Amino acid sequence: MGRTVYAEERLHTYLTSLAKPDEYMIGLILGQSIGQKDYIVHLAKTPPPLGKNVVEETLISSTTNVQQETVESYIKSVRDIPESWVADHAKHVTKMLPGGMQVLGVFIVGPDDTMNDNTNVQKIKSILVAIQKNLAHNKYLCGNNIEEHLILSFSSITQKYICKSIETNKTGMLKPAEWKFQGKATKWHQLEALVNFDRLFLIAADKDPETLKKQLQDILKSISHAIESALIVIEGELRYPDDALEEISKNKTDEKGYKNNEKNSNDKSIQINLYIPCQEKNTSSDVRITQCSASIRLIGQLASRTFVHQRSNVEEANVAVKQDIIRSLASRLEMHWDSLIEEESGSPEENITLHEPPRRVLIALPESKVTLSDYLFPGEGPQEALLSLQELLDLEVQECNVQKDIELQADPTEFYCQSEIDVKPIDLGKDSSGNHQTIIYITGISIAVIILIIAIVIHKLY
Repeated sequence: MGRTVYAEERLHTYLTSLAKPDEYMIGLILGQSIGQKDYIVHLAKTPPPLGKNVVEETLISSTTNVQQETVESYIKSVRDIPESWVADHAKHVTKMLPGGMQVLGVFIVGPDDTMNDNTNVQKIKSILVAIQKNLAHNKYLCGNNIEEHLILSFSSITQKYICKSIETNKTGMLKPAEWKFQGKATKWHQLEALVNFDRLFLIAADKDPETLKKQLQDILKSISHAIESALIVIEGELRYPDDALEEISKNKTDEKGYKNNEKNSNDKSIQINLYIPCQEKNTSSDVRITQCSASIRLIGQLASRTFVHQRSNVEEANVAVKQDIIRSLASRLEMHWDSLIEEESGSPEENITLHEPPRRVLIALPESKVTLSDYLFPGEGPQEALLSLQELLDLEVQECNVQKDIELQADPTEFYCQSEIDVKPIDLGKDSSGNHQTIIYITGISIAVIILIIAIVIHKLY
């Protein structure tokens, strides 16, 4: 039996708007796969390359004056679609998706029936393989864990569509898939979690010098392992993996102690708590002292918002939440080290260097409760998020729809004042016996934590 794909009617309207009599367009199918069913949340047209010599940065660069500077190269044939361009688009879009959702395949809009031409089919297959390889090189984006991809072909002449699925890792044969456009909106459970980080990573003095990028990659690997090992508690209770989230949502109680009815439960978020295991302690009686030349402290709070289909169970929710946290941390750390022009070194005036990776903002999809993510560096505003949505997702969104306060900006003075010890700073890329501390601050949380503690104490007393 083939796959069944569910998509909202607004996406059919979107496909129709892309239809042109003598041009092909390719895009990404975004959604969630559960068993033999796929639930589509968005179709994102891949922007055409702006020239022959295309670099990755072009995909996410500003297009404010692009019509004045260059002419778009329209795709006249499926054979002309650049595989690496689509694969790079898939990587950038995956960073914006909540955990549990990913690039499920590609869609083609063109004058001919693409699936009837074997040459076109082989080209599409090679595009999917390129997407898969590109995401495999970025494993912490958690976007390469599906084996069967979707291909949707939409004819701009007949307005008919056909969907197939293909296993790119195996035989590569096309399988039938039933694509259904439905008028009613897909129902999702919204999962909310906050993860507090405060971990110290020491850099041994006798270790070969490493760049800051390599050090951050090692930290990402360590944090990813810790998140994968974390214990997840849903609404304050441990749950069995096969427990239905729908039942948990129905049995939620509001602030007055009354159970939510089914209608209201669909609008309520489910609270998730993660308990990360403590670092293993050395049980040996021998104490070893290691001289360290520097340290990196990861501190802050990461906000996670994830969506799983109404029929999902606890195990699927656990996987989605962990994916979201790892993907979010990986996305912003990669953006951060790519933004560094050169390695930062200590100065005579200070021995603490504060690195603030971009913070997360959320934007809801049209006519849906599902939100996508973008990441803003200090000093950037919602306008930058709107530009990313337009370029990467072909979405026009109002600035008021950008939820920009889920994570706060850091206060640098809070951390620089921690250093009162007169030590000699060092260059992280050189061998030195001095001491240096780097702080990676995810979000500003100090005031929020204090207010929360006071509120809890007052609530317990009165």
